Amino acid sequence: MRSHEIQLRNNDYVIAPDSLLLQAAGFAKVIVRVFSDDEKNGGLYFANSLFKAVRPLLDDWAPRYGRGDVGLWAWMGSRYFSWLKDPRFLDREWQNGKKHIIPKLDVFNPEAERVIVNLFSQLAQKPIRGILIQDDLALRHGEGFSNWGKAYFTRATGLPANERLMLRDDNESGKAWARCKCERVAQVLEKIVRACKAINPGIEIGMNVHYETPLTPERARSWYAHDLEALAASSLDYFYLMAYQRQIKSELGLSEADNRAYFAKMTAAALEKFGRRLVVKLQVRDWKTSELIPIAELQSYYNLIPAAVDRVCFAAVDPDDIPLIAKIINPTR
Repeated sequence: MRSHEIQLRNNDYVIAPDSLLLQAAGFAKVIVRVFSDDEKNGGLYFANSLFKAVRPLLDDWAPRYGRGDVGLWAWMGSRYFSWLKDPRFLDREWQNGKKHIIPKLDVFNPEAERVIVNLFSQLAQKPIRGILIQDDLALRHGEGFSNWGKAYFTRATGLPANERLMLRDDNESGKAWARCKCERVAQVLEKIVRACKAINPGIEIGMNVHYETPLTPERARSWYAHDLEALAASSLDYFYLMAYQRQIKSELGLSEADNRAYFAKMTAAALEKFGRRLVVKLQVRDWKTSELIPIAELQSYYNLIPAAVDRVCFAAVDPDDIPLIAKIINPTR
């Protein structure tokens, strides 16, 4: 029987959705966002020793779920926080012939890596059932060019760190740099998973995966430093495929018919690669307008998900959206 879950889009809800109502509606899991990207007032939504806690939302919500049938998960960022200011831990991006600091923790810097792993370790101590890692555990095209990143490249390859050559894919340096980035992301991911499970052996860890990954793994490697084979071989419990139907249609410029064909092909490919660890995420609200997507559209894409997919996550929703989603997973009610 298929399991259903919801991922809440905000972290400013005063009251947690009632677990009994969620259970009655057919949901097994609720995922709450525990980080903020607000540049001035951002921080985390759980008590920790590393960064500012805006409000201990997670600590307040956890007792409401306890040992019930609906599990509480925390959705947590790993690298990107717009309020990060300490240049010692931040990555450098090469753009337009220049290097500049970006508000992302540098995965090549051992101290920054310790911050990332420690952050998730502290989160794993909370009375939650799982953690969803945000899709920022990635290295985009121009990122990784800190002194630590360039030193890693030279040690691993024996090649001089020339940014212009490393950013091209038609030479040895470019291909080697792509391998280094994928390798480093996979290493940090594995450290996060193992650290969390060392704290709480029963906790489950999932990670957001971009929709390009199953069908165009070369793009995933180039754009995000996500190697499909390395991800599949990791200790992750779940792969959350961001199969956001409207985002895909807009970014790829597809007609509705072509978008549905792509969606079906993409989810089938993801199922083949990740098997029972796959969670397919459906888009419930329009990213640009925040309006609810019509139920007919949601239902049609839900019906395109292969029957063998065990888990579907509706993202990112407000508590008021729950009755609508319940009609999709229980159309006869």
